[in-house]
Amino acid sequence: MTRAKSERLTLLAVALLHLAVGVTHGFSHIVADVPNTAVQQAFIVVVVTLLPLVAVLVAFRRSVRVGAVLFSVSMAASFMFGYLLHFVIDSPDLHSNVIGEHESIFFHSALNLALFEFVGFATGLLIAIRRP
Repeated sequence: MTRAKSERLTLLAVALLHLAVGVTHGFSHIVADVPNTAVQQAFIVVVVTLLPLVAVLVAFRRSVRVGAVLFSVSMAASFMFGYLLHFVIDSPDLHSNVIGEHESIFFHSALNLALFEFVGFATGLLIAIRRP
């Protein structure tokens, strides 16, 4: 397997795992009754969900390096957004403000999302740096 193919598949794998964790966390928002504002929802749809997939498409169709940079930027933005809302800013989205039977899935899916986004940022960055 070529290096470029391996890097593309790595980006795809991280993107699909991130998408799965994102869907789980979205479900946790519904069951825990934690609504998102319209601006938050737009950011989630465009930056958190679509941009990583577009980045993978760019890596496959155009340039691995450009796709990896776009992927890394989308994951960094997603990480900062989720980290601040779930673990720093006192809002309905702060994990410690979610109470009831669904607080565990909310917390763990938010934590997993942050971990995958950090891994995605680092993966994209490493691939971009290593590209000739």
